[in-house]
Amino acid sequence: MYEVGFPKQEIDTPALLIDLPRLDHNIEKMAAFADNAGVSLRPHMKTHKCPIISQKQIAAGAIGVTCQKLGEAEAAAKSGISDILITNQIVGQRKIDRLVKLAKGADVKVLVDSHQNVIELNQAAREKGIKLGVLVEVDVGMGRCGVQPGEQTLQLVGFVHNQKSLKFMGLEGYEGHACMIPSLKEREARTLEAMKLLVDTKELVEAAGFEVEIVTGGSTGTYMITGRYPGVTEIEAGSYATMDKKYASVEGVDFEPALTIQVTVISRPKEGVAIIDAGLKAMSADFGTPEVISCEGAVLDEHLSEEHGKLLLTDDANSLHVGDKVELIPTHGCTTINLHDNFYVIRDDAVEAVWPISTRGKFT
Repeated sequence: MYEVGFPKQEIDTPALLIDLPRLDHNIEKMAAFADNAGVSLRPHMKTHKCPIISQKQIAAGAIGVTCQKLGEAEAAAKSGISDILITNQIVGQRKIDRLVKLAKGADVKVLVDSHQNVIELNQAAREKGIKLGVLVEVDVGMGRCGVQPGEQTLQLVGFVHNQKSLKFMGLEGYEGHACMIPSLKEREARTLEAMKLLVDTKELVEAAGFEVEIVTGGSTGTYMITGRYPGVTEIEAGSYATMDKKYASVEGVDFEPALTIQVTVISRPKEGVAIIDAGLKAMSADFGTPEVISCEGAVLDEHLSEEHGKLLLTDDANSLHVGDKVELIPTHGCTTINLHDNFYVIRDDAVEAVWPISTRGKFT
């Protein structure tokens, strides 16, 4: 393990680095937005997968965390976080048993979109002697999970309400289909359409006599729109804390790049080419190839091997030698972070801490 003060350039690579001042800036910026907009912030763990970062977000004003998988929620609770929303359906007896066990000691809420799942959750909660918080997921245009807005949602809300061991708490609608539209104007239009579906449904549910405590959605690309929409109570943005190249290309998303990958040049097979010690097993390419930021004139070739990458060099970049270190910004933080065990936390080009990415691989 690297001691505090260890030079960044001497860390073994590939290594995932967090610039601590930039991370803190991003956390504080989003917390300030939420405070000014009068909306609660419940950041997603699925990007950084690190309870230490979640604790920093809570210390800055977040009310709790959002998790995508039950394993993430278990790790969050183990770290001392008690207010947890799982924005997914928990299906199957073994997982449901884990869920109600977790809910025995933490304030855990979960999404539903089917009668069968509601029945199974209610039975397990009853056997455990708890009342499980439930939100109905509304499909506001993502075309993934969720019931249709309007009457279909109202019907499922009524069904949840009639289950003695479940507590209906609200509605969730994720506008993920809009979050990475590059144009702010177009993204705003699509997001407003989605939020109108969600809030109109909320008003329909309330008119039928059901209390809607939580209305939640939002992402790093849409927080500034969703977070100001009347009737929305929470936003779930996650990538803003670390950022990545893809979100940096989205107009109006102006958080600082805190996440980089440090790699080493291991071969100079010919002029104009350098081979680095990181490929697809260290950095994802689902949103395109990472961007070289520490060596002007070097570009990462789009064809990554499992353990190698090829830098195409022009101008001064041809002076790279075997053993030199290079930094890149991931295109997709979520799928890159999940490949690593630790963040090397950097301030002033030195290691300040090493944080475990303790929910990596928590797919179940």
